[in-house]
Amino acid sequence: MISHASAVPAQRTNGHGGHEVEAVSAIERYRELIALAGESVERMRATDRARVRVLLERLAASQDRMAEVIDREKLVKQVVAEHWEAVVGLLWDERWFTMTTVPAPDESVPPRDQDEYDTALDLAFRALEDSLQKRALFRKGA
Repeated sequence: MISHASAVPAQRTNGHGGHEVEAVSAIERYRELIALAGESVERMRATDRARVRVLLERLAASQDRMAEVIDREKLVKQVVAEHWEAVVGLLWDERWFTMTTVPAPDESVPPRDQDEYDTALDLAFRALEDSLQKRALFRKGA
């Protein structure tokens, strides 16, 4: 690529001192430098294109994940609303129970996988149904 040229031009040494180096014209040196710069720019562009591809893939994946999370949130809110309505229906005749709107989410609950929360919701609802059925059985017999 770049010829081995002396740091001190031959004109200044009067041919004395320094190493004997093949003379390179300024035009040849300029062409070598421009070629080196051009290769460097092309390597940078290739690296940038590769980075852009990776980042676009990551962006698309994060957007897909975000869409999934938004859909899941809507589904969970719907399921919670349906369970709440069912609870209100189950407890409608209970005089001790004061009906309210759906409580706000408890933000102090530690983060876990949503499936764990869904399971806990279903288990709590089933436990309520079971306890009300058992209670109704005991009332009829009494």
